[in-house]
Amino acid sequence: MKKSLGNFIELAIAYVIIFLILREWLIPVMQLTNTGLFHLFLVFIGLSLVLSLFQVHPILSGLVKFGYVTWFIVFVYSESPFFSGQTIPFLMHEWKWNMTAIFSGDFGKVSDSFRTVLFVALIWMLIYLIHHWITVRKNIFYFFALTVFFIATLDTFSDYDGKVAIVKVLVLGLIMTGFLFVKRLWLQTDAPSNFIGKWKLVIPMIVSVMLVSGVAFYLPKAGPTWADPVPFIKGVAGQDGIGTGEKTVGYSEDDSQLGGPFQGDNTLIFTASTRDRHYWRIDTKDTYTSKGWILSEGSFGKNVYETNTPIQTSLQVGSPETERQVQMDIAVPMPFLIQTYGMISVSTQDSPLFIQDEHTEKIAIEQQNGDSKLLSNYTISYSEPVFSMEQLQMADPSTLKTVDHPSFDRFLQLPDTLPQRVGNLAQEITQDKASVYDQIKAVEKYFSSHGFRYDKKEVAIPSEGQDYVDQFLFDTKVGYCDNFSTSMVVLLRSAGIPARWVKGFAPGNPGRISDGLQEYQITNDNAHSWVEAYIPGTGWMEFEPTIGFSGNVNIDYDIEQDTPQQEQVLEPEKKQEQPKKEEQEPKKESSSSTTFSFDSVWTWVKKHIYVWIALVILMIIASITLFMQRKTWIPKMQVRAFRKKEADWTTFDASYHVLTKQLSRIGLRRKDGETLRAFATRVDESLETEEMQKLTAVYEQHIYGKDKQEVDFAKLKESWENLINRTIS
Repeated sequence: MKKSLGNFIELAIAYVIIFLILREWLIPVMQLTNTGLFHLFLVFIGLSLVLSLFQVHPILSGLVKFGYVTWFIVFVYSESPFFSGQTIPFLMHEWKWNMTAIFSGDFGKVSDSFRTVLFVALIWMLIYLIHHWITVRKNIFYFFALTVFFIATLDTFSDYDGKVAIVKVLVLGLIMTGFLFVKRLWLQTDAPSNFIGKWKLVIPMIVSVMLVSGVAFYLPKAGPTWADPVPFIKGVAGQDGIGTGEKTVGYSEDDSQLGGPFQGDNTLIFTASTRDRHYWRIDTKDTYTSKGWILSEGSFGKNVYETNTPIQTSLQVGSPETERQVQMDIAVPMPFLIQTYGMISVSTQDSPLFIQDEHTEKIAIEQQNGDSKLLSNYTISYSEPVFSMEQLQMADPSTLKTVDHPSFDRFLQLPDTLPQRVGNLAQEITQDKASVYDQIKAVEKYFSSHGFRYDKKEVAIPSEGQDYVDQFLFDTKVGYCDNFSTSMVVLLRSAGIPARWVKGFAPGNPGRISDGLQEYQITNDNAHSWVEAYIPGTGWMEFEPTIGFSGNVNIDYDIEQDTPQQEQVLEPEKKQEQPKKEEQEPKKESSSSTTFSFDSVWTWVKKHIYVWIALVILMIIASITLFMQRKTWIPKMQVRAFRKKEADWTTFDASYHVLTKQLSRIGLRRKDGETLRAFATRVDESLETEEMQKLTAVYEQHIYGKDKQEVDFAKLKESWENLINRTIS
């Protein structure tokens, strides 16, 4: 019992270290590819390691992992909840689409969901190999060395800064390598398998590694002996960026020429301390030129606001009860405000004027005499709006005709040179949608399921007679946020939906938490563009089409609760207009009112989230209890199973292996190099029987003997059961 528990603790510690090392693998992959949902991949790694730790049966383990991957794909790439009638059709569509693309050799059309599945499968196989290296080979050195090489390569040849990551991996890898070396050394000696004895060697090793690593980390270091090889390699290859049009990432006023690659820049722009995740809005642009964005002509007013006074914008604001503050610390002062959705007012210790341009909704910061002013910090009061799904669904496409077109003409503008196939695609995407909101979401979702790819380097620049959006939608399908957001605006306008292009910064990298406030660091690399579309009856609403980014809209899914009330209100009118039809179809109405809905189930689950948390905790406790008691219930189940089987050589061979596994569970493991007879003698001495030697003699006859003698399988089964029962007691 002590040996088994000690082995479990050792394996658990090893898996914790492996989890931390794999996390360092995952971080640069997520950063360099701008892939979001880092925590979901991390959960899959943790889940796989836990299943391996508890030695869950491969079939059950595979089902659990497959179920998580399926939920992952539906949660990220489908608009419908997992428990809805749209899940299976969505998965079937993804399967058919990707299989067609693969077998036709058009790998560029493979969807992001399928790429995600392949990446998760790679993690799955990697964890299986690591489990084999730890439990069988007891050597992790090659994986450790490969990890260091991987991070060092990315640190040298990409924008990823791996200095801290390499230190972490070196410390964890050395601890893991030393730990497995002690375990290997202990097994090769005749020393008793004592958990405490092993750790008397392991703990000094861990302390030594931590001490040496800490001293090495904080000691002063000389500069690099060799120069950075990347500029030299690019120069030799003719890719030094001269004349290629490569730009530096960051906020820019000039968006008239979009396209082409850009260089990363992790310069810190500002730090925000807030309770919520925000998209940081600066301004909008309304005129698409086929190459980029400019501002339309016309006379637009300016609004002047003082500090700590309400600022009016075209965007919705939440209720006063949910008002909160976000503290902005500006590292690179700018002469304009960083805005949040639901912004109410801005306060600062200075007394500047905030000048809002009605054309772009950009808010400049000026002094009382009209000069530009730079602020190093200020506080934004905001209340995030919550959009009603019922209200969103009420705006059917016909309501677009009620929009005040003179003031919205600039948000429907399209160049005369726009290719017809762009408009045809917009009609194809939106034609079957019942509401304006559904049409917008269909366009937003289009990019994630039709072979588009996010990339900051391999981005084409349209030729002189080529349209920027047309090139992206039909030719390259490769780009970054400007490609996705501009294309969505053009598609929405082609479908008659007012839309505008928005610039600012993505939420940024979350940091430490203090007093309930999450710190977000926003750099030039977080410069971003997205879309705002107009929905009649609701107003302007933000949308995020760029692959790898997740929006920040709060929606109240109240349509399920209010639908029955609407049916009760509309029912008398139907009966007055069409009494005969209502009389002919009473059964159809009553059956539809009781139809099972997966959406309602999902709503119920969300309402009772604490019940599900309690159930999950109980399941974890039950799983741990079953694992700790596995030496008792597993052999009892195996005894019942073998009683039903016919006694023959095949059954005897299987039962003998089951017995050795059970003996291993209670600490009677066969040593390396130990003969079967010596092992059987040691077992009988420990259990005070002679049964194991009898069974082993027959097993050796079965394995090595050419002429098998007659065997009384009934007596062998009885001896086998007696041994199993003694291991339980």
